[in-house]
Amino acid sequence: MSRLPGFSPQFDSIQQFILTLTHVVWEQKDIGQLADFYATPVVFITPEKQLNDLSQFMRLTLEAMHSFPQRTVLTEDILATHNPGDEYYAAQRTIACIRHQGEGFFGAPTGKTVWVRTWADRICADGAVRQEWLLQDRAAIVAQLGFNVQDFARNLANMQEQLGIPRETAETLDARWAGGPEGDDVEGPIAGVIERYLTMWAGGNSGTVPGLYHPAATMYAPGHCICTGEQEIAALLSGYRASFADSEVQLHHLIVRRDANEPVRISLRWSLLTWHDGYGKFGMPTRKPVSITGISQLELRDGLIIREYLGIDELAIWSQIVN
Repeated sequence: MSRLPGFSPQFDSIQQFILTLTHVVWEQKDIGQLADFYATPVVFITPEKQLNDLSQFMRLTLEAMHSFPQRTVLTEDILATHNPGDEYYAAQRTIACIRHQGEGFFGAPTGKTVWVRTWADRICADGAVRQEWLLQDRAAIVAQLGFNVQDFARNLANMQEQLGIPRETAETLDARWAGGPEGDDVEGPIAGVIERYLTMWAGGNSGTVPGLYHPAATMYAPGHCICTGEQEIAALLSGYRASFADSEVQLHHLIVRRDANEPVRISLRWSLLTWHDGYGKFGMPTRKPVSITGISQLELRDGLIIREYLGIDELAIWSQIVN
């Protein structure tokens, strides 16, 4: 009898299932085995698109492999919960070293090696992934390849316009990022941390909320940036707040892990529906509606955030506001 109901006996935990999937597909490059890990149909969501067909997902995976054939994928963490009815929810965070050696989405090969972090929230049941929300720090790839993210987004938008590909509305993008089970119920101090964190993004705060971050906190931010200490973290956040002052935040899924010998770890899938109405991190205001879809993973010490892995695809944001 499998210790993971509904899954192959070779897997004794959902973490092992996810690690095997990552290794087989991304490091062994066995694309054919995607069908062994993903259900048919599968719902696959990114900040820009939704796929309902495994063959579409396989094509995108092949394209990524062609552009970056050499890759080492390191799983930093998998935060998992067991839902009723033998359904599992797993929030994986990876960091990969990839080399740009093939023509593709990011243009002609540069030969450059880049580091990129990826977040994947997956609903798994009956031995397969049923739904996946995938978020990659594409701005990190663009920047490390030597391109300007805003210019790259503008070129991409122009190309899509020439091909007659319609732009999705911010409301559509935001609604897609929702879904799945609600996740963990929490109360007490940790509930306070989560509430203050979401308020920090939604409210009219200029930067961080006092009493939320540890004095020595580190934020791994979009664009392959690292912010150390509350002052640097506040500066990054105030750049967002200045660009998107009037925001409505929604929490779509929450995991809180209190594992032995580990810090309290939190994973939040959330979104902001907002307007680009101010001068800030994203340049001159365009008054365009914007959906910001995020996955944040936090580690606490003494009830304060000591480490944050902030998953936002800034290329997806720029693509919504460039002319």
